[in-house]
Amino acid sequence: MSKLTRVSLLGDIWSYLRRQKILRKHRGVAAYWSGVIDAYYAGKLLKYTVQAKQQFDTDKIIWQYWGQGFQDGNIPEIVSLCTASVDQHKGNYTVIRLDDESVKEYLDMPAFVWEKLDNMSDFNRTFFSDLLRVALLKVYGGVWLDATIFLSGSLPPHLEQHEYFLYQRDPDEPYKRYWESTYAYYWGWHPDFRVQVLNSIIFAKKGCEMTTVLLELMLYYWDTQEKIVDYFFFQILYQELVTGELLDKRCPIISDTIPHLLQSKLNGGCDFISYEEVFAKGNIHKMSYFREEVIVKFRDLIAKSIKSD
Repeated sequence: MSKLTRVSLLGDIWSYLRRQKILRKHRGVAAYWSGVIDAYYAGKLLKYTVQAKQQFDTDKIIWQYWGQGFQDGNIPEIVSLCTASVDQHKGNYTVIRLDDESVKEYLDMPAFVWEKLDNMSDFNRTFFSDLLRVALLKVYGGVWLDATIFLSGSLPPHLEQHEYFLYQRDPDEPYKRYWESTYAYYWGWHPDFRVQVLNSIIFAKKGCEMTTVLLELMLYYWDTQEKIVDYFFFQILYQELVTGELLDKRCPIISDTIPHLLQSKLNGGCDFISYEEVFAKGNIHKMSYFREEVIVKFRDLIAKSIKSD
């Protein structure tokens, strides 16, 4: 056996063991959520109240959050580029950007949420934003965009028509192996792989059933647990709901690879598609915290796009 073959074999074994570990974790988290969901629909869980503190005559709102605030100096350059694109392409939407303080002007949340956010390291801003997005969409409606979402055009009108919408895993994706090679903890098509939705982009009508149930179950978790069981526990909860009690409420499946194409292309991947084809597939792009040379490439791409317009 050649050295190259041994290295390849070791890589395959390591990938297999890693995948098995991920799948075991997913099954465990899914089992936890399954029990909680059963108790919820049996009426055995506490009820929580989240109320709006503002009144709007529209749900054409884009919600964004950055805990430290969106002022210059508080945000990375990628966030600055992304928020500028949202302002440019917001159309008839109102953009509301919240931070740790201003969020309290919009939502009346249970006290334990603020206490855990302030005092427990596990319940940090990342996981607070998972809760925040469904709370805002439940009581106000609109569109949630992570601060690292870049818009290359207006929000697609057809996505507004659904009761709610998130990008999900497409079982017919032709480049599965490529995506799995980029980040094994998010990408997977194995039947037991439970992370199958991108929650960085959510469209939802005010009071829709999906955001209502997600909010109540997330609040139960915040109230009763002392640590976050898995980084993707929100995504696993969603998957348990849309393959169980809310099977008939599942929104249309549009591949969550689409919002990731631009990010991956900028990082040197996605040889199977051109930038023109990336932009033709959609206007909503999930970005990341890039190295400086990638930021330079991204700025150049934006400048060329503006010039061509």
